[in-house]
Amino acid sequence: MAHYDHDGGQPKFAAIDAASSGDNTLVAAVPGKKIRVLSLWLVSAGTVTTRFESGAGGTALSGQATLAVNNIYVLPYNPGGWFETAVGSLLNLELSGAVSVDGSLSYVLVD
Repeated sequence: MAHYDHDGGQPKFAAIDAASSGDNTLVAAVPGKKIRVLSLWLVSAGTVTTRFESGAGGTALSGQATLAVNNIYVLPYNPGGWFETAVGSLLNLELSGAVSVDGSLSYVLVD
């Protein structure tokens, strides 16, 4: 079982402000740690397909989800996490087009 980082597994928070077709870094890589997403929400300014990945252009962590204008995508709080990156990999949001996707997420760093 993975262990939370030295700060007791306190959740961290990140704003989501993505608009580039392709790779959009949500959380930078942390050496020796995985990024485990506990909750998130997204809203899209137009129709776009999204997918979360471990690393830029990396391994898919979720299936593709198509959002329409003002469509809200929510992953409610899950103490076990929805998905996590590989050790030392950034959390990426891949977009199928240059559409503004905004929101926020909570996560913990795990060994």
